[in-house]
Amino acid sequence: MKPELERLLQLYDELLQADKSAAAHLKLIFDGQLDELHKQHPGLSRDKLISLIRLGYLRWLRAQNKPSSLPPGK
Repeated sequence: MKPELERLLQLYDELLQADKSAAAHLKLIFDGQLDELHKQHPGLSRDKLISLIRLGYLRWLRAQNKPSSLPPGK
């Protein structure tokens, strides 16, 4: 996964879990990152980008929780 996309997903995760006092600050950071992504992909609307981020976030969460297929080391 591209580092900038992973950072955006991490910010989205932090935003969803933040209390109200931190959420406003995180929203500004998230919106700035989203604007940068939108500049790289001007053919996509902002709403479409947000939908893709939400979908990517769900996949990212599943990947974070998926146990490793490697046996534990000794």
